[in-house]
Parts: sequence; C-alpha cells; structure tokens
Amino acid sequence: MLYAWLICCLLTSQPSLAKVDAKEALRLKQDLTPLGAERYSNKSNTIPRWKADKMTWKAHTQWTQDIQKEEPQYHITHKNYDKYKHLLSNGQIKMLRTYPDTFELPVYPSHRTAKIPNWLYENAFKNALEAESINNGEEIANTWPGLPFPIPNSAKEIMWNHQLRWKGISFTLKTLETTINRRGDYRIIENTLDVYSIFHDPNRTKTIDDWRYIFYLSYITSPSKLAGGAYLTHESIIPLSKPRQSWMYIAGQRRLRRSPVMGYDAPTFTSDGLRMMDEIDMYNGAMDRYDWQLIGKQEKIIPYNNDKLQGALNDSKALLTPHHLNPEFTRFEKHRVWVVEATLKPNKKHLYYKRRFYIDEDTWSIAMIDIYRSDNDLWRTSFRYSVFYDQMPGILSAADANHDLDEKMYYIQGIRLEDASFSTTPPPVSYFMPGNIRQRLIR
Repeated sequence: MLYAWLICCLLTSQPSLAKVDAKEALRLKQDLTPLGAERYSNKSNTIPRWKADKMTWKAHTQWTQDIQKEEPQYHITHKNYDKYKHLLSNGQIKMLRTYPDTFELPVYPSHRTAKIPNWLYENAFKNALEAESINNGEEIANTWPGLPFPIPNSAKEIMWNHQLRWKGISFTLKTLETTINRRGDYRIIENTLDVYSIFHDPNRTKTIDDWRYIFYLSYITSPSKLAGGAYLTHESIIPLSKPRQSWMYIAGQRRLRRSPVMGYDAPTFTSDGLRMMDEIDMYNGAMDRYDWQLIGKQEKIIPYNNDKLQGALNDSKALLTPHHLNPEFTRFEKHRVWVVEATLKPNKKHLYYKRRFYIDEDTWSIAMIDIYRSDNDLWRTSFRYSVFYDQMPGILSAADANHDLDEKMYYIQGIRLEDASFSTTPPPVSYFMPGNIRQRLIR
C-alpha cells in the first residue's frame, strides 16, 4: 500500500501529462496502429502498410519464415553511402568510414512483422485515455498492463514506451556475451536470465499495488571461473520516489549484497567497460540525469528481422569477426523511427555526454544509438538486431552490439533461439526475493 500512497501524493502535488482526448485516441483504430505507429505505407511504398493484425498466428509464422529466403536489394558501403546518407545514423556512417574494407549494410525489403496479443492492443487504447506521466515525466501512473503512451507527447514518454514495451510476461533466456578486441580475440561468457514483467501481468488492474514493474535475475553459467556470479534487480515505475533495488552475488564470497552502483554509467561486469548498466536493453532506468528532446519521426535503415544472425550465434567464429559482426549474417530494412536526444544536465555526471536514440515505431524498441563524448565527438554506437519470437509472441532482440569507435572493439550479447523459453505463468514473486536467490545460488 506504500506504493499507492506515494502515487496519490505525486498525483495531487504535481501536474500530470500524456492523456489524450477520445477523438485523438480513436486514431489508434483508424490511421494509427493499435500501438501508435503510422498504419499506412510511405509515399514511395518502400515502407509498407502494417498488415500483421489481419493475419492468423499461423500465417504470421509462415510469413516470417518466408522473409528469410530473400536476397538483399542493395548494399551500402563506404563507396556509396553518400547516396543513402539521409537514411543512416551518424553511427552507421562512422562505422562505414572506420572499417571501409569490411563493414557494410545489406538492405532487404521492409517487412512490418510486429504483432502482439490483442488484449495488449485493447489496454494500449485505455492507456491513451488514462495513463499519466508524473514528476516531470520521470515517473508514470494509472496504467493498464500494456504500452503506456501509444500517442506520446514527449521524449520521456517515448522512452517509457521503450522500457515498458511488450517483452512477454515471463521468460528464461540463455545468452552469450563477449568483447571482441581489435585483434579479433574474445572469450565467450554464458548467462541465464530469468525475468518476470509484473507490469504485463494480465490479471492486474490499472492500479499497481507495487512500485516494481519487472524482476530481473542474471547469473553466469560459464566459464567455470566466473560461474555462479549473479545480480538481481527490482526495477521501479517511480524511480525517483522509490529507486530500483539491486543485489549482487559474488560466487567466491558466497554472499548476496545490496549494490547501490547498479545503474547509470556503472559498467556492466563482463563488458570490459563497453556497456554501461543503463545500456542493458539499450536503455533502462531513471532519466533524471539528462535533458530530453524529441527530434521527430524519420525514415531510417535499421536492423530488422535478423533470424539469420540469430542462427549464426551457434557458429561464433563465423559471426564474431574483428571490429563488427560479419555483415553476411546481418539484415537491415527501412522503417520509420522516433528520434530522441538526451543531453547531460550541467549539474549531473555520466560517462556519456549525449545520446541519440532511434526507436522503431512499430515495437517501441530502440534500434540504434549514437553516443557522444561531447557535442560533436561521436565515440560509440550501438545496434539492436531484432527477431520475431513466436513463443512470446512478439519482437525482441536476437543480439545487441555496442561499438567503441576509438578502441575499435565491440561487445555483443546474443540470445540463442533454442534456449529461449517464454511463459504466461510466471514464477511466484518470492522466486525473485533476495533470500531465495541467496539460497539457490549457494546450493
């Protein structure tokens, strides 16, 4: 009940944003998709009309399989990128310039494969009328299980959409991660992720009697010298009023302890400093250290429908080439994206001065990021290679790649399809409590 009391205080003491009127909300059943994307094709028809809602799940599965038989329409290289510059991120352009002999973008026909269960579309419509962003957009309230802001009014609402987009109710994933140095050397680390999105539990009502929206447990299974290390996070829907809670288990010490540093620009434990804590899932956590600006909607060539890449995760030698993933296994398509820019506030600290996010309009997932050390010093760039998971069902990452363009290194975290398990019956909340985690890891 403490959560409900906190929200009550916030709602009565501060103006709220985000609700749209009934006429505007009806657009979600007309010219917009149920999640707020533009339903129709672009003028050149290079971005098609969204039609996934008209398909049965069986037909949709066949469609996503047929897509993988296609050949690239063209390749963007360092020799011809000027022709496509308006469709590229600054990070893509710098990758083409930095690795002219090896990096390219194979561009395929565009397919808008995003599709999720109908009850989430219904809840997104209700959220358009009722969900609120509070505390200067840093926190949200009055949300049904589903996308909170299908018709967003601000950059922060778009970032909340990314964080609270559909990822399934509960899942277990086995991931591989590694840092590939400039010589091409790497050592693979394997993890297991257990996740329960309490926010998306269809049995809950609009009011969440809990400040937590997701439980996240990650533990290392290989190599043996690192196995047993883990961290547990309870993520907050009101991160300023009630910050996330995190715990870290160090196998050699056999103890689970609270960790105040698991956020913002604390480096993740196994990325050699190439990925910060707030870059897990491309972006997560509180937004209070940055000023946020909505640049607008643009057409960009982004990673999409990367089933071939996911299959190649079983053959890491072919995929994990020096400097970047082997382009032979990547797929890029033209899609509409929201562009959001975050600039560090004068009185705040973070390793990254500025970030530009490119968010897919159909899924609300961040597809690419440009990362700056100063206004004009592009330092790092990240790509999300997404796929459609029939078991989820919906689009989620197959691999995220974080590139350091100075050191010519990159970090990747990938998900093998055969090791992904989704469930509509989550484990009990007690499964993600520190006491139970400690007992399981020690055993």
